[in-house]
Parts: sequence; C-alpha cells; structure tokens
Amino acid sequence: MTGNGAMPAWARRDVFPDVTPRGIASSIATSIRDDVIAPGEALPTVRDLAAELRVSPSTISAAWGLLKRRGLIAGTGKSGVRVTSASGQVRRLELMSTVPGTRDLRLLHPDVSLLPALDQALIGAAQQPNLNEYYDSPILPELETAIAPTWPVRSHRFAVANGGADAIWAVLHAHSVPGDRVVVEMPTQPQLISLMVDLGLSIVPVPYGPDGLDERALRDALQTLPAAVFLQPRSQAPTGRSMTRENRDRIVSHMSGRHQPLVIEYDDLGPLSRREYWSTAELRPAHTVVIRSYEKSYGPDLRLAVIGGPDEVIQRAHAEIRLTRQWTSRILQSALLWMLRDGATEQQVQRARAEYGARLDAFTEALRARGVDVDSDDGFCAWVPVHDEGRTIEALALQGVVALRGESSWSAPNPPHVRIATSRLPVEDADAIADALVRTGEVTR
Repeated sequence: MTGNGAMPAWARRDVFPDVTPRGIASSIATSIRDDVIAPGEALPTVRDLAAELRVSPSTISAAWGLLKRRGLIAGTGKSGVRVTSASGQVRRLELMSTVPGTRDLRLLHPDVSLLPALDQALIGAAQQPNLNEYYDSPILPELETAIAPTWPVRSHRFAVANGGADAIWAVLHAHSVPGDRVVVEMPTQPQLISLMVDLGLSIVPVPYGPDGLDERALRDALQTLPAAVFLQPRSQAPTGRSMTRENRDRIVSHMSGRHQPLVIEYDDLGPLSRREYWSTAELRPAHTVVIRSYEKSYGPDLRLAVIGGPDEVIQRAHAEIRLTRQWTSRILQSALLWMLRDGATEQQVQRARAEYGARLDAFTEALRARGVDVDSDDGFCAWVPVHDEGRTIEALALQGVVALRGESSWSAPNPPHVRIATSRLPVEDADAIADALVRTGEVTR
C-alpha cells in the first residue's frame, strides 16, 4: 500500500498476466529493471498483495523468495520488504565496443603485443594421444605436476575451469546457496559483483586498505557468519594494492573461531604480478581456495584458470563444471602446459610483467607530479579519486578519453573514483592522459 492506502499502479491485478509465484516474481522483476519500482521502495505487505491478486499469502511469500534469491528485494517482518539498491541487481558492463576516435581506457585487457605466441603450443597440444575421447578428469596430470610447485601449499588438489570468472562461479555455486552471505573486498572487479548477485548471494563489503583487508571491518563482517570471504591478495583490481604478510596473519587470526568460512583467493594476474603472494592457504589450507587465472599472462583465448583447494571443495567445484561444461579443453590445457615449460615463453612473460609495471608507474608518477595522490602499486589500472564521477567521465570524453566510473566497483555508494586502465597505455602517453585528467577539474589533490 502507498501512504494513502492505495495500491501502487504496478501492483494491480490487471498488471499480472500470470499469478503463480514465478509469474508474480517475473512481473515485479521486470518493473524493477524498468525503473517502474525504484530502489528502496517498500513493497505491499504479503496479505495486501495477496488480496489484490486474489491468491493465497503463501503464493506471495514464494514469489518474494524468488526475488530475494535474485538479490532484487530484501527485508522481512516489521521492517517490511524493499527493493534493493541498483547495485543489488545483476549489472552488465556496457563496455564491449570501442568508441571510434577515442583513447579507450576502460577495460583491463592485456596488450596483444605482449602475449606469448600460441602457434607452437597449439601444434604440440593437438598431437596428444586419445584427444577425441570423452574425458572427466579435473586437470591434466602433467599440468598439475607443472603447476603444483608454484602453489602456496602442496596439499591442495586441482581442477581447471574455463577462465577466472568460470572458476569463481563454480566454487561459489558449489559452496553456497542463494541467500548466503559472502564477505567481499571493496572496491572489487565489477563482474565479480554481478556474478555474486546473479547467484543470489548477499554481499558483506569490507574495505581493501593499503595493506589488505580492513581488520576491524572484517571482524564485524565475520559476525554475520558468512559462507565465504572473497579477496585478491595481490595486484588487487581496481586499487592496485597487495596484502602484506602481517595483514594476512592478522586476518587469519580473526577466522580461528568455531565458524570457519571458506576463503576464496583470486590471483588474476598470476605471473604478471610484481608483488609477493601472501596466501591464507599457508595458514589454513583446509579452508582456502586459490584461483589463478592464466588469461592475462598467456592469452585470453586460452580461457584457463586453475582452482586449487581442499579435496572436498575441489570435488564439488569439478562436479559443477562437469554438469554444465563437461570438461575444459585438453588442447588448451596442453597448450598452457607447453608454454609453462618453454623458456622463450617464460622470457616473454617476464618482459610483459616489466612493461606493464613500467606503464602503471609512468602514469601514477605523472599524476603525482601534478599533485594527484594515487597509491596504485601494481596491476593493470590506476584508481583515481575524484569529486564527481559523472562530470569526470564527461569531461574526459570531451578530450577523447574514455574511462570507467568507480561506482561499478562497489556494492554500495562510496567515495567517487575513476578507473584508468594502463595495460595498453604506452609510457610515452602517460603525461597526456594525466593532463587530461587534471583538466577535468575533478581530481582530488
């Protein structure tokens, strides 16, 4: 009901062609997506809407359950049920196309010229025996042998997924149910927020500070009994920060009680990172999963990430992969194995690591020289504080530069930033982009 007792227009009987729980949920979800129902708006009570639609209260309750699992509504009892903020909906990045005539610095893509060649790796991979037989192993044994010495702990089992996002999805889907709470570093990668919301998970944000997760906020977040804690221990996107050994030790000490959440660590850059990897797996291997992507270092079309963790978690994650994708291509696994063993490929990865670092350093130093305080230390982007994201993005676009709003990296409103990708920004262009940012008049000094 609205304040005057009238039912809102979107909740009237003639708006709902299907009054089953799924039909009611679908109609309301459409109204939310179309902004007919605003974020924060209170929904009618179960009894009032049931009376309007001439269905039982249990039907409305079932519809509410479907909407909650999609992250579109929240609340119960005396507090009422409300539409979540826009960040509670599955967000699709509208970034896939390039804008002609601009310098597009939105996406954290590797520079194609810095990727190792795939031709010899694929030729060798295509010659493996029994290639066209059906396959159900979680990882090629030879690939496991090559990767195991680089892992934080030797006790972990392994499975291969079709890229980083697929690996995160498989682990979360296997380990959680809709409505579970997950502690998530903030800010984080936009697609990760969308993935978790799409799974119906409730995000509990914890700030990622200069040394890692904010310990006080984490301690409070753990009181919600989360199913998992998600973090990037090094080269964190978008901040470029990395967790110190001291921070790792302290946050692990907060997870030593009766409730033992699964820590899901995401190593997006892998061998391209310049920073030490301080994994919680070293201290609690039975409650930590490490996901390492090889897409940015060896090639996006490899679509490969390795999941390492305790046997039970890996078995469940592999079961999810088998159910939906059967297996990850042995050709691609063998190609990665070939490159991991190849000396020339290793040298190319080292050159790429140095070049990406030089590009980020050149841009952040250019900003600091202009009085802009940034502490992005590693990775593919700079995280720049601004007064207003919208005005900054618009002013940059007028100068032919496209950047990403910082709001896409938060699960709730936070101090404004813009994300500037440096992975494809040559060192010699750093000053020009820094000047463009300063000319917006929006950067925080």
